[in-house]
Amino acid sequence: MMSEMVPPPSSNIAGVILAGGLSRRMGGGDKPLITVEGQTLLERVIERLSPQVGPIVLNANGDPARFAETTLPVAPDVLGGFGGPLVGVLTGLEWFRDHTMGVEWMVSCAADTPLFPADLVERLHKAALDQGADIVVAQSGDQAHPVFALWPLRLAADLRRAVVEEDMRKIDAWTARYKVAHVPWPTTPHDPFFNVNTPEDVMRLSMILNGSLPAEPPMTAEVSVAVLIERRDGATQWVKDSWRPLEALALAPQGAPWTMLNRGDSFEHYLATGVTVVLHRSDLASYRYNLAGLEPRLYVVLRQTGEADQPVKVVMATLAPDEAQAMSESGEDMVDGVHLPRALFDWAMSFCACHPPDEPMRKRKRDTLDSGKVFGGKGRS
Repeated sequence: MMSEMVPPPSSNIAGVILAGGLSRRMGGGDKPLITVEGQTLLERVIERLSPQVGPIVLNANGDPARFAETTLPVAPDVLGGFGGPLVGVLTGLEWFRDHTMGVEWMVSCAADTPLFPADLVERLHKAALDQGADIVVAQSGDQAHPVFALWPLRLAADLRRAVVEEDMRKIDAWTARYKVAHVPWPTTPHDPFFNVNTPEDVMRLSMILNGSLPAEPPMTAEVSVAVLIERRDGATQWVKDSWRPLEALALAPQGAPWTMLNRGDSFEHYLATGVTVVLHRSDLASYRYNLAGLEPRLYVVLRQTGEADQPVKVVMATLAPDEAQAMSESGEDMVDGVHLPRALFDWAMSFCACHPPDEPMRKRKRDTLDSGKVFGGKGRS
């Protein structure tokens, strides 16, 4: 529920919600219908926009029945081929020109950006009148957001010519032909034009909505896990035995730090407890690379001790594949990746979500890598 005071809707300003994207970074599907904290993104956008404008149309392609609960008219792109937001703007302008009376302006907004300002339309319209602008674009910090803009319906024909005859697809290239005004909004405590593109963004939005997003992103975070380790007899006379991690346990049981669990004809299984996994703000890009993969991994580094009661020990467990790669380069340690438990995945995702995507703050540069190839059995005999 919004707490801001909002102006009454203006009858001559309409709104188009752009929902025509392909949601590639979310794995496809209908991103606007993702539920966060009990409401879909689209429901939140409609709730934000409705008090600010008169009529609203939803620009979306495909079966319109999936949006039936919104009760909004659905207008597919007037041109085929997923032409992007500029075609969505054209669709909105022509729809209101052909289906309404008295509408002079249209504001556009994205269906995946539910936190846009409650005074968006009021301030954009005021800037248009005060500055005599043809188009008014929202801005936060130094970033312009042309999808959040105020457009005059009188430019519908001009935009169609540009899109059809010139194959124009970039919003900035078209708006550069007109007088454009920008209206700024602050980016604190969060950017109001933050849009949801990835699973991490979903978690960040949830934290913003439920109030759990920290005012200052944490520098580090740590958690204790247990690791199941296997020893197998060597396959040759030159290799006495081999060690590898089998599984990470997010709910680390209490007990001795090193315990034999079972023994077979040619193998033994041990449980190492009290293994600390630490996340660093400087390694955000590496964590994100790992978490975005099809099989996120926890990389475990084993080192021989020469002690009979505990021949190997876990010297590191990390979610940063390039950090594990650096450990493997010495040739002395055994490095391998194991399946990342869901609880650890959510914990790491939450840490990343506390930091804006454009704030990796990397302190050291490491080589990019294919973690599956680098750590596929590294250290095994």
